[in-house]
Amino acid sequence: MTQTSGGEVRRLVSAEVIAEIGPIEGADAIERARVRGWDVVVKKGEMAVGEEVVYFEIDSALPLSDDRFAFLEPRGAKTLGDGSKVHVLKTAKLRGQYSQGLVLPLAAFPDLAGVDSGGLAEALGVVKYEPPIPTSLSGQVRGVFPAHLVKKTDAERVQNLTEVYDRLLAEGSWFATEKIDGSSVTYVVTGDAEDPIRICSRNWELEPKPELTGMKIAQRYDLAALPQGTIVQGELYGEGIQANPLRVKGVALAVFGVFRDGAAVPRDEWPERLAALSAPVLDWEVPRTVREAVDQVDGMTSVIAPGRKAEGVVWHERSGKSFAELDGRSCWKAISNRYLMKNG
Repeated sequence: MTQTSGGEVRRLVSAEVIAEIGPIEGADAIERARVRGWDVVVKKGEMAVGEEVVYFEIDSALPLSDDRFAFLEPRGAKTLGDGSKVHVLKTAKLRGQYSQGLVLPLAAFPDLAGVDSGGLAEALGVVKYEPPIPTSLSGQVRGVFPAHLVKKTDAERVQNLTEVYDRLLAEGSWFATEKIDGSSVTYVVTGDAEDPIRICSRNWELEPKPELTGMKIAQRYDLAALPQGTIVQGELYGEGIQANPLRVKGVALAVFGVFRDGAAVPRDEWPERLAALSAPVLDWEVPRTVREAVDQVDGMTSVIAPGRKAEGVVWHERSGKSFAELDGRSCWKAISNRYLMKNG
């Protein structure tokens, strides 16, 4: 088994080594273990610096049928579409210390010997938890997301970029936009008279019915009039969407990506109507380290809704340059731990 280097594709399960062990103020029985850019709370004395472990990232759905994960069932269980029961790893806070993910000794997984680093999750039956299709979308799904046209809106978390972060900063010119907690939407302009625009959620292509909130937004801004082949990605937010954490009135669209011919269009080349819909651009300096990037967003407030906490930021490469370490994308994100604790 080879150790993964963060960033190529989101790997929910990876073989790692403990990079650091640190105390937690006021705690006698637990301490902090660091893996890549992630901190995980462990029992004191359970892990040591340099120890080989298997790391499970947040949002991993761990099968409770595996005895090695059964101890997690009392902390919560969900049932997937196939009937299997899983525990979903989320951000937690213990004695003031954030804990993100799970580490277990590599020795507990002899069945992973010889498994390629990219296949560890599959070998253990671990999948990324995706909420079920909302009832509101019942009968409205046309098919799976058209990943052959554009990548899903799933920027890499900065904690997975420890090994490549310096190079990303050196080779790119970066600016930040507010990350908005809403519902991901992708529009594909077809130029077809009968079906001029396709609409997708994060994982599905939807029937372009006029009653869909996303289609009402597309009509409001006449997105179908954009040049054929234009792809627009953004976040729908507001009343009736994801509990409306920003407490805004109505429904709005924040655009964070425009693509043409398979490549990102630089921000200064966006059509005027899309530039006017851009997610708020922040006048921030690029953080110098992964730890600084995490600390920078913790407790930040929203530009859209002053006084409300923001989910975090997305850092974009100004020219639209893509990076293999970002799975061919030109952006990465930093999420506020305080926001995660409050909003899951």
